[in-house]
Amino acid sequence: MRRASVGAFLLAALALAAAGQDKSKKAYELVYDDVQVLKQQVDDLRARLDRNAAEVRALQDQVKALADLFRQSAAGQAEVLEGLRAVPAQYRDLLRKLDQLALDVQRLSAELAARGPAPAAEPAEEARSGTQAPVKTPAETRPQAPAQPQTAAPAPPRAPAVSPQEAYSVAYNDYLKGHYDLAVDGFRLYRQQFPASPLADNALYWIGECRYSQRKFEEAIDAFDELIQAYPQGDKAAAAHLKKGLSFVELGRKAEALAALKILVAKYPLEEEARIAQDKIRELEGK
Repeated sequence: MRRASVGAFLLAALALAAAGQDKSKKAYELVYDDVQVLKQQVDDLRARLDRNAAEVRALQDQVKALADLFRQSAAGQAEVLEGLRAVPAQYRDLLRKLDQLALDVQRLSAELAARGPAPAAEPAEEARSGTQAPVKTPAETRPQAPAQPQTAAPAPPRAPAVSPQEAYSVAYNDYLKGHYDLAVDGFRLYRQQFPASPLADNALYWIGECRYSQRKFEEAIDAFDELIQAYPQGDKAAAAHLKKGLSFVELGRKAEALAALKILVAKYPLEEEARIAQDKIRELEGK
C-alpha cells in the first residue's frame, strides 16, 4: 500500500510538471505572437510615415511653387503700378508740349496778322517788265466821269500787346513775389484774352493759390470749385481738390474737409496729392 501511494504521488507530480511545461510553452507562444503583431504594426507605421513624408514634401514643393508665382505676380503688379504712376507725368509733359505748340501757333498768327495784306504792284514794275501801255484813240480820250471815292479796306486785326506766354509769366512772377492781387488780376486777364489756351486751368488754379496765401479761404474754395467743374481732367484737378480740402480745414469745417479729401483719394488714387490727402484724413479722424 505504501508503495502504491508513493507511485501515485510520483505520477501526480509528473503530471503537474508536464502541465506546468505546457503552460510555459503556451505563454511563450502568446508573447511571440504579440511581438510579431507589434512588429507588423511598427512596419505599418513606418510605411505610413514614409507616405506622409512624401506627401509633406509634395506639399512643400507646391507651396514653394505658389510662393514663386506670388512673387512673380507681385513683381508684375509693381511694374503695372509704376507704369500707372508714370502716366500722369507723361500726360502733364504732353500737355506742356501741346501748350507750347499752341503758343507758337498763336504767336505766328499774330505776326502774320500784323504784317497785313501784300501791297499791289506799282506801274513802274510794268515799265520794267517791258510791257507798253496801249495808245488811246480819240474816242477813248473823252472826258470820263469823276471816279467814285473808294471805301477804305478794313484794317487787319491788331495783334495782342503781349504773347500768351508773356502774359502768363508776368502773372506767375507776381505770385512768386507775393503780389497776390496783381497776380490774380493778371491770371484773370489771361483767361479772358486766351480762354482756349491749355494753361487756362492753370491760371484759375493760381488764382485759388493766391487767395489761399492771403487766407481768403472762401474765395480760394470758389476758384478751386470753378476749376474742378470746368476742367475735371486737367493736370491741376487733383491739386485743386487738395487745396479745397485744406481750405476747409483752415476754416474749421472738418466734415467738409474730410469729404473733399476723400473724393480726391477716390478719383486720383495714384497722384501724389492723394497720398498727402490720406495723411491729412488720418490726422483729422484721429482728433
